[in-house]
Amino acid sequence: MTHGTTSTPYRVIAGLDFSALGDRAVVEGVRACLGREHSELHVLAVGSDEDGLLRLPGENRQLLTQELADARARDHVAKLLLGSEALVHASSLQQIAVYVAPGSAAERLVALAAAIDADLIVIGTNNRTGLTRLLLGSVAEEVVRTASCGVLVLRPRDFLDGEKLPEVAAPLKPGEHSLKPFAHAPTFHYVQRSQSSSMMPAI
Repeated sequence: MTHGTTSTPYRVIAGLDFSALGDRAVVEGVRACLGREHSELHVLAVGSDEDGLLRLPGENRQLLTQELADARARDHVAKLLLGSEALVHASSLQQIAVYVAPGSAAERLVALAAAIDADLIVIGTNNRTGLTRLLLGSVAEEVVRTASCGVLVLRPRDFLDGEKLPEVAAPLKPGEHSLKPFAHAPTFHYVQRSQSSSMMPAI
């Protein structure tokens, strides 16, 4: 999608790794373009080079030629955007570019950001081990540390403070609450505005 313009577009890079979180990065990349007069989405998938062939990340990790790897990435992104068609139309995207490259994911993301003068990088992280990289994961940590633009890091929705949320079997027993496993954590109670004055302590 291209339109003639003289203004500098808002450029967003989304890291694609063919996981559910990587798919979210692409969609969030589109969402980041909302409200921008001119914008571009650049999607980058990074694989490992094995004897001239590429092994892309994800469940289907067969070796592919560069041409087949490019086609797979384009098809994957096209399906994602088709499922978010309303969001795409609501944005002012002038261009959606898809890249597949071998090497280090963090280095390639940062290099692409520098090459196109990107405004934002959107990436997901599933890494929950280690010490200094506990909160972000190795790729995200390096991108945040070395990128010259803003970085949006997505975490899985079912994790809190690096730990997987406990699964609560439904239906709950009488008196049980879905937050019972977090009884040791702070609990916040919200009071309606109309009740706030009557609940204020006397001075």
